[in-house]
Amino acid sequence: MSGHRSVGFLSFAYRTFGIKANMSTFGAEFEEVWPKPGAVIKLTEFGTKLLQKCLKVEKPDVSRIDIKSFIKKSSNFPVEFGTNTCRVISQPKERYPEIEKQIASAYPIIHERVLALYLAFLEHKCKYGNKRELELYQNLTLTDFVQRLLAKRCVSFFGKNDKYLLLSRHRGCSGFLDIGTDGEKPPLLLEDVLCYDEIKLSAFLSVSSHTEFLNDGNRQNCGVIERNKSRIETDGVIIGLIGARLVRRDVMEYQDIIITSKQNTKENGYGLPIDAKTNSRPADYRRVWKQFYEERDYLYEQVTLDGKRFGNARAQKDIFDNVLMKKRYTISFDTLLLESEARAAAAGKQAYIHVVGIGLGVWRAAEQQEKVFLETFAQRLKLLLPKLSHIGVVHFSWFKLSEWGDLKHGGIYKSPTHPDGGIRTFLSKRNPADKLVSINMKSPELENMLLIVSYAWDGNALPGNEFWMKMLKSTGDSSTACSTLVTELHNPHINTELVNGANLHIASEKYGVLHIADYVKNILE
Repeated sequence: MSGHRSVGFLSFAYRTFGIKANMSTFGAEFEEVWPKPGAVIKLTEFGTKLLQKCLKVEKPDVSRIDIKSFIKKSSNFPVEFGTNTCRVISQPKERYPEIEKQIASAYPIIHERVLALYLAFLEHKCKYGNKRELELYQNLTLTDFVQRLLAKRCVSFFGKNDKYLLLSRHRGCSGFLDIGTDGEKPPLLLEDVLCYDEIKLSAFLSVSSHTEFLNDGNRQNCGVIERNKSRIETDGVIIGLIGARLVRRDVMEYQDIIITSKQNTKENGYGLPIDAKTNSRPADYRRVWKQFYEERDYLYEQVTLDGKRFGNARAQKDIFDNVLMKKRYTISFDTLLLESEARAAAAGKQAYIHVVGIGLGVWRAAEQQEKVFLETFAQRLKLLLPKLSHIGVVHFSWFKLSEWGDLKHGGIYKSPTHPDGGIRTFLSKRNPADKLVSINMKSPELENMLLIVSYAWDGNALPGNEFWMKMLKSTGDSSTACSTLVTELHNPHINTELVNGANLHIASEKYGVLHIADYVKNILE
């Protein structure tokens, strides 16, 4: 035992863990480190040209944030808010100077591997795209494309039948599979909304900022303001993460993680080696994803359930690839950890990260996904530990498991270079903005920490998603919208200069978090 501390209204002794863990339940392949430390982005001539254009992208001028014009943009937003208590205009005027800083702090962020993925996708579409796609993608810069992913998403998008609300206030369901094809019909046209291939890419795009916390953020909060501010953290950082949407067959992450007899065929481009030359659209599209994950794909008949890498999926006869699920999670987790480190370092504080499950609710396709989630997160914490000197606590909230492997409630991943000796971990139910104190024992190092809240967002909706349909209690997305300022701060139609493709930031293991122009300078030098 290494000592006694308190958090979340409990006192207990910490258990310490070394870096070496037992063999993974999911086999040896699951244990392999990915991405490999020090790996560099491979660039084609096409990708290099697009990156060179990023050198001229200028950061937004944050010295002239005008809260009045921000409020005016919000008042002109065409869709009615689920509640008005979470808007800047409803906040006390004495908080306006801080809220101006929060507006200025917002930016979209992707992992550096996703940058390479976006370049590969654009090159694929410029080579194999149909007439509609060529008209769109041939003229896009990288930051134009990111702006498209931000601004062309639906206001609300959910359910197995793709129920949607557009900025035009048009409501409907389904039709997204036809976008970009000859079968597309207004209002679901490629020039106006994202197609499924793009939603899959948008799921890697997060938006992060400082924010007010209006209440503790519980699922039923409905935007009711907490009057007793001593009960909550009144401000912190908020970041939307997006899980794997496995609820629709044959689209998005389903294409990589689920192996089925109908999908995994030669006709659909499956079964070729990673670097095999491709001469068809389906095969080249699969190449883009195989090279991103650095993992081959399989024909259905090539794979056998082994209870390790290849497990059962919910649908009978489907096979769930636990290694691909791990890799999908890795990108999101690294983005969160590197961004949290950067935010906490800038604030001169230790970060207390509130982690929620992403893709573990209605999107889930296999029983073991929570275990894959927790084991992957533990892997990333241990690997990135030397670079995470400003992360003090990672708190996994509302998970069914109370521990998995060496990830434990009241544990610590020790590091000789960490100012607190390592990163502490908790697995228990806490509301996102609960005050970081203990009833039993005052804990000053908790009281001075920077709270960083992750929430489960959607790749084809504005922050809040169901919030815009007046469904305030339905998801973590809508409850986050009610308890923070994300519906305005993270809204590309309201915080137009900051939540913008030109303000794209890149999360890099080597360089930390940098604006796109600064990142490109580093890798092209």
